[in-house]
Amino acid sequence: MEAQYFWKSTDDLEQVVIGNGEILLLDKNGAATVIGATLDDARRRLAELGKDEEFPDFMNDYNW
Repeated sequence: MEAQYFWKSTDDLEQVVIGNGEILLLDKNGAATVIGATLDDARRRLAELGKDEEFPDFMNDYNW
């Protein structure tokens, strides 16, 4: 997968990555979980997972 954009968690152990039409949550071992196809879906899913506070840059980036 070729990532076009990414944000790191506050502890640098996970990343939110946008690429190939999907938004993924990658853990430190490289395991990927699809969290949405749109920014709203991905932000909602991060909040459901309790990880929204770990990605403040992603949750507050409204340049899209």
